[in-house]
Amino acid sequence: MFGPGIEKWFAVAAAPTHSRSVTTGRGLAAAERDCLERDGYLLVPSLLEDSALGKLRVRLAVLVAREVTAGRADYGNPGTVEAGVVHAQLDPADPGFRPLYDHLLLSDAATAVLGDPWHICGLGLRAPLPGCGHQGLHPDFEHRRTGGPWQTLSAMWCITAFTADNGPLRVIPCSHRASGNPVDVLALGCEMGPHPDEVKIVAPAGSVILFNSADLWHSGTFNYSTQPRLAVTAGFAPGGGTPRLPLQQSRRSPAA
Repeated sequence: MFGPGIEKWFAVAAAPTHSRSVTTGRGLAAAERDCLERDGYLLVPSLLEDSALGKLRVRLAVLVAREVTAGRADYGNPGTVEAGVVHAQLDPADPGFRPLYDHLLLSDAATAVLGDPWHICGLGLRAPLPGCGHQGLHPDFEHRRTGGPWQTLSAMWCITAFTADNGPLRVIPCSHRASGNPVDVLALGCEMGPHPDEVKIVAPAGSVILFNSADLWHSGTFNYSTQPRLAVTAGFAPGGGTPRLPLQQSRRSPAA
């Protein structure tokens, strides 16, 4: 998703942006919890309400257009994080972005894989432009953990649908528990090429992909479509400065 080096970003985000969740919507089912732990990822289709999705899509499309016009995704711009891809850090305190982290299913998932307490450490947009976006397979953290609680949980929201040709996320299931490098089985050890075990996650708009970005081998893929592919990832990390409200209390008294 982000690429090696994001581990330092999580460390910098030590002061939680939010430590509590309103926990709206449905929770995480037992079968979903098992799948998340076993495979290192879980797709939950069409979770975001249409009204919230429509507003987010319009807002983020405007943001992407502005960034492209300003040349901040250009190959020749030395400040470009990833050529041909629009990146933006979003403010979780903005009420318009609240639906992207304020959900019982995400709260349940974070508690299941990170333990308690945990906190929300950021929201990030990644929008590959047409003809761009392919990454080599990688885990986000340099120091991987193949056992015990997860180091982080990423919740990638499909603001536009993830199709086979618009740059969907690809993952290697169960690789978060593998000590070796799955890229070693590829010809010349090239992480850019296809992997025999990879899964490209195709999902309708409004879906969320929960995954172990720190330790699971994954990457973006080429956007062969004619439009930017919009996705926002909410990052959750263990620990927190201010303890979260108990689940029952969170439901009655939403965090500000």
